[in-house]
Amino acid sequence: MNRERLHGLHLSIVAGGLELAQAKLTEPGEGDLSARIDQDRFLVTPARKDKGKLKVDELFEVEINSHRVPEGASTEVGMHRAIYARFPSVHAVVHAHPVKVLALADEGRAPDPSKLPNGGTILDRVAWIDDFPPGSRSLAEEVAMGIARAPSLVLAAHGAVTIGATVDQAVLRMIRLERLALMTRGG
Repeated sequence: MNRERLHGLHLSIVAGGLELAQAKLTEPGEGDLSARIDQDRFLVTPARKDKGKLKVDELFEVEINSHRVPEGASTEVGMHRAIYARFPSVHAVVHAHPVKVLALADEGRAPDPSKLPNGGTILDRVAWIDDFPPGSRSLAEEVAMGIARAPSLVLAAHGAVTIGATVDQAVLRMIRLERLALMTRGG
């Protein structure tokens, strides 16, 4: 990948983090975003950093077929890595803790895509993932298997994950998932 395209990926993650923060889908220090560089590598956000205040030089490059996690990288690197390893067509992953999605998950439910007009164009399916410890290998494996069922996942007690062909698409799915959660709850 050339330097200009790589810089563009950095910028898209920074812009995606800002959009998630402005939409109040992440609080400072939570959530993570990533983007595939090529078949072997991806960029990921740092741990405990306000996603609305990211800088391009704070992102970490991670190898997909390695177990090494760069110091300071998101604690969910394993989840991102498992998705990219299993799905070469996925180019972006967003993990956030949207309040309305979490409230619905506390009720044991996931958002209902049939309630979103024209939702099928970007958010046609939502899958449920049971409660697994954050940052665990079991969570990473379950999330990767869940992506085979749907591009948007609700993680019991741990937020949501969306994927996309671009960071913009993954962020848009997260925004729509939160809106859909509100509609599902009757809000």
